[in-house]
Amino acid sequence: MISVIIPVRNEERLLGKCLQSVLDQPEAAEIIVVDGASSDRSVEIARRFGVKVLTMEKPCLAGQMNRGARAAAGDILLFLHADATLNEGCLLRLGGLGKKVVGGSFTMQVEGDRLFYRILSLGGNIYCRLTRTYFGDRGIFVRSETFRRLDGYRNMPVMTDVDFSRRMKRLGKTTILSGPILTSSRKFEDESPWRTLYLIFYALFAFHMGVDPEKIQTKYYSK
Repeated sequence: MISVIIPVRNEERLLGKCLQSVLDQPEAAEIIVVDGASSDRSVEIARRFGVKVLTMEKPCLAGQMNRGARAAAGDILLFLHADATLNEGCLLRLGGLGKKVVGGSFTMQVEGDRLFYRILSLGGNIYCRLTRTYFGDRGIFVRSETFRRLDGYRNMPVMTDVDFSRRMKRLGKTTILSGPILTSSRKFEDESPWRTLYLIFYALFAFHMGVDPEKIQTKYYSK
């Protein structure tokens, strides 16, 4: 069984599209929305879709994903961002995961017609395939047993997904499955392509070199 865990905070605009993409999959899955103190209609929308909804008093990405994982019944956990949608067949491919594979992610495509989005998607897919380092917008999945062995996600201001995937690959084989997962371009729309690429490379290099994640966060989100 697959459990799809969706951490949410103020996602009323895109959450319905995300949930519908999971429900439209031919394969059934448990869907768990974990809300982090949204002030909009996110919880109402999730409940309207009839999925399991958990709420937390404060937003915390790692905490929300860990809470959802603890409540999940599936032997495979898929962490899906609320601004992303599953392409047809994603859960079928995930259900056919080889027994030796402990986790991984899907390929990703940024929605939109800009050439930069295509370059960003392709470059990220190649990077993840070569390094077996996976980003959250690509739908990180992991066997529940492996997740427990890792003690879940660490509470970090940034690079939570990178930290998790690096620890995950130490426990066994990881892989990238064909998707693609379609992710919203909203976080790239107001940034120049060059600044976006610079910040991505900076964050990855700085984290690899052991820079304090709080310093990386300050740099990454500075204007």
